[in-house]
Amino acid sequence: MTGLIPIPGPAQAPAALEPLHFPLRGSRLIEASAGTGKTWTIAALYLRLVLGHGGDHGFSRPLGPGEILVMTFTRAATRELSDRVRQCLTEAARVLRGEAEPLPGDGYLAALRDAYAPGALREQAAWRLAAAAEGMDDAAVQTIDAWCQRMLREHAFDSGSLFDEELGADESALRAQAARDYWRQQVYPLAPELLERVLAVWPGVAALTDDARALENLELAPGAGDGDIATCLASADARCTAQLAALKAGWPERAEALAQWVERELAERKPAWESRKLGSVPAWLRKLGDWAAADGVDVLVLTDTATERLRPEALLALRKADAPPCEILHDFAAIPELLAAQQALPSPAMALRAHAAAQIAQRMAHLKRKSASFGFHDMLVRLDRALAGPRGEALRARILAQHPVALIDEFQDTSPL
Repeated sequence: MTGLIPIPGPAQAPAALEPLHFPLRGSRLIEASAGTGKTWTIAALYLRLVLGHGGDHGFSRPLGPGEILVMTFTRAATRELSDRVRQCLTEAARVLRGEAEPLPGDGYLAALRDAYAPGALREQAAWRLAAAAEGMDDAAVQTIDAWCQRMLREHAFDSGSLFDEELGADESALRAQAARDYWRQQVYPLAPELLERVLAVWPGVAALTDDARALENLELAPGAGDGDIATCLASADARCTAQLAALKAGWPERAEALAQWVERELAERKPAWESRKLGSVPAWLRKLGDWAAADGVDVLVLTDTATERLRPEALLALRKADAPPCEILHDFAAIPELLAAQQALPSPAMALRAHAAAQIAQRMAHLKRKSASFGFHDMLVRLDRALAGPRGEALRARILAQHPVALIDEFQDTSPL
């Protein structure tokens, strides 16, 4: 979409903004701090788009307010922006008609007036500006949510949307119902040992309902909601057991060898060490070895002191400055790596939360279809899917024809989607 949207390449240095000559083709980013005139700049560019001003730097033809899509983040901001643009259009029309002079210091409006020769050309430009000001009630100044809703409704055939759908701004009731349905269908039938594991994640349906909002932001792997809870946990346990077994491989022997080395050091070269702090290390290493030798999915839990002191740098700090080098200390570097790797393993609890997230989302989608309603986030998702769907190219062409230019205010505050 032609407009003033994303970010120039990293090799491009930012240039000082000249609103009268700013290119209105391609994708552009305007970087500005608070209070530096972002709203004024949008209005200044809007005037040029209405006039078709700029030659090779402008758009190919004059545009009406309904063709210039202006997106901003809040409804209050859309009202402020729409009012500012209308005011600037009206003021510019009066200046071009000779009914008023630009305010002192307003070089932009003076230069815009002088770009059109007195007579018919300037009168036509003034007429375009006045007509646009009168047509601002139909202007496309909207939040992203509202624009997506409008595109889905106006292009219902290409987007696959229903004509009679309603926007439900508050989805909390639907979410709570979907969570209760999940609890009734999935949790009630569980055997006691599985129920205990579920209750460790959510003590009750109220906790699941509270967690359901956060679950909407989880990135779900394909098939996350397949099967029931028993299948989910069995599969998660199997994956965790296999991954933990791979991490544990060889550690019973390695941990015992390191423990015996520390004990020999304390017995034969005790003066080379701060022996009081080194004395606990063999016990920690043997705890690691016992964990590695055991079956099950329990993670290794060490005290903060043990975790800190089992690092090679910490052990080296316990060695006296005049002691000879000790190469074996490098072998301890694998212990922090092991601890980090096991913490990074996906836990069965997270698999359970992903299962709930997928099934609650499916249930909410069913309830929305049944009531012909949808929420704010649904609009972005559905328009994105429609653009990637079988009628996506036709939908894209219609949107581009409808809005050949887009200006996005506060671009950094929009959602990634």
